[in-house]
Amino acid sequence: MAPATSTIADLAPAVGQRLQDPNYVFWQEKFEIYAGLAEAITELMLIIGRPTVIFNSPFSPTVNTVWQTIPTNLLAITNIVLPGGLPLRKTTLHALDYTQASWTSKWESDRAALPQRWAPLGLNKFVLHPAPLQPLTLNVTGIEYPILTNWPPSGSEPSPFTPEFDQALEMFAASYARVKEVGNDAAEGALLYQAFLEIGQRMSQIQDRRDSLVWTRGFGAATAPSQVSHR
Repeated sequence: MAPATSTIADLAPAVGQRLQDPNYVFWQEKFEIYAGLAEAITELMLIIGRPTVIFNSPFSPTVNTVWQTIPTNLLAITNIVLPGGLPLRKTTLHALDYTQASWTSKWESDRAALPQRWAPLGLNKFVLHPAPLQPLTLNVTGIEYPILTNWPPSGSEPSPFTPEFDQALEMFAASYARVKEVGNDAAEGALLYQAFLEIGQRMSQIQDRRDSLVWTRGFGAATAPSQVSHR
């Protein structure tokens, strides 16, 4: 039997200990500690790529437009499949603009019976290219938001990760809270965030990461060459 997972309320006391404020005199438990843990769960979900919370559902795109809205409660799309089981090729907005991988340079105006590719666009949009001419049903797979309750978190929200990763969530939440202190204390919080990223990186190697979601480990400036072509 898999070990029981922790809730945000279960993890909060350890965060208070890390902040040397177990009675929450300087920080508010619900609005800062719980919120930090909710952010930690979401970010770790993105680092891993495709963990335990999976969204898989039919989706009807808007016709005659390449701009589509991500289904409700979906954090990130990982795959889009056409009727009959053919997956769409994933690309990027940059590739569509820069390489003009289309019939003309105005790819936003392209229309066809079936789309051929898709690209992520921000946090709530994505691109289907060419735009479908008629209604159809696609199958969208992705990462569901791990926290579905209204803000602020109530504390009853469960972590989707096994208990050995609780410390990583606590590190992130402590780093999140320390930003409020500024100065040296905030700098110490940045070290906790780097430790959280290292755990997430290792976790992505031993857990189920099938998709290359592009996120940098850097805390601020980029630590690797940009994927955007230099001209």
